[in-house]
Amino acid sequence: APSDAAAPSDAAAPSDAAAPSDASRGGAAAPASGSGRGRLLKLLGAEVWVWLTTRLAHSTWAVHGAAAAYAQLQRTADLFLRTARSAPATRLQLEPDQLAALRGLLAKLCCALDEPLAAYEHVRALCAHAPREPASWALFHCVAARARLKRPDERWTLRLLLKHQDSPPITLAVAHRCLMARSFDMAVGEYHALHARRPSEPLLPLCLAACKLQESLSRKSKSATRGHAALVAASWLSVYAQTRSATHPQEVAYNFGRAYHHLGLTHLAVPYYIQALLAPPAPASADAGAAGPTEEGGQDVSREAAYNLVRIFRASGNHDLARELTRAFLAM
Repeated sequence: APSDAAAPSDAAAPSDAAAPSDASRGGAAAPASGSGRGRLLKLLGAEVWVWLTTRLAHSTWAVHGAAAAYAQLQRTADLFLRTARSAPATRLQLEPDQLAALRGLLAKLCCALDEPLAAYEHVRALCAHAPREPASWALFHCVAARARLKRPDERWTLRLLLKHQDSPPITLAVAHRCLMARSFDMAVGEYHALHARRPSEPLLPLCLAACKLQESLSRKSKSATRGHAALVAASWLSVYAQTRSATHPQEVAYNFGRAYHHLGLTHLAVPYYIQALLAPPAPASADAGAAGPTEEGGQDVSREAAYNLVRIFRASGNHDLARELTRAFLAM
């Protein structure tokens, strides 16, 4: 979900997002080739130089914070990113993997410094460079939710899909943006195309169910088709449960409860929320990289289920049970 914090103004973001300006961080300009830094770069080589500076930036981030690491990595960004559009004879050559790692680190630092617009430009260049890399697109979705650049984001992903029509991450990104723009037919078409290619992926039937749920509650939908859309959503939820319940029973129970809660069927949502409270969270090995990690590294949605139950009980007037759930699951 997008962050409630307002995105910084365009003046706060670097004018050339691929290489943040020196004035914005108080750093000095990139040294000339005849200086000591230029001679050291020539001696070590571009690959070793970038490897050393990125490792040093990681250490500086852990010890002194993101601002110090950003200022440290800024000169390397000036040397390698601003020369990307220069003539081949004067361009500083860098391996694609190292360039992607440099951009990814700069994007994470910009996010840590609450500059989502600058991070957005970095991850855009990262995804354009590696259009089939799921990790790059996962970072892009996180940054785009904070930057809130809806229309430029949609146009850019559509243009990228025309260039790489067989890329599953780009197709999924376009489907997500069609869903957020309430273009349900286009979103369903893209989700269906991906599901036909990857039938064992549990995210796709879940997205199809969410799309149909939104369509059933949309004002644009005809009253005669809303019930059908809700039934189709329930069928896709069943497909999702078949591929996910064996390893993630708590997640499946919560998503079923949330779907019924969204439709206003609270008497059907409450049993699933209770089941999510009682089910164990997914282990770390079965849920690597998921959001909401527990101390052991897995995913636990018991607090979300308890919070939604508290809302239901308070709306029904059962304040005593809502208070007990709050003390048992939501107290720090």
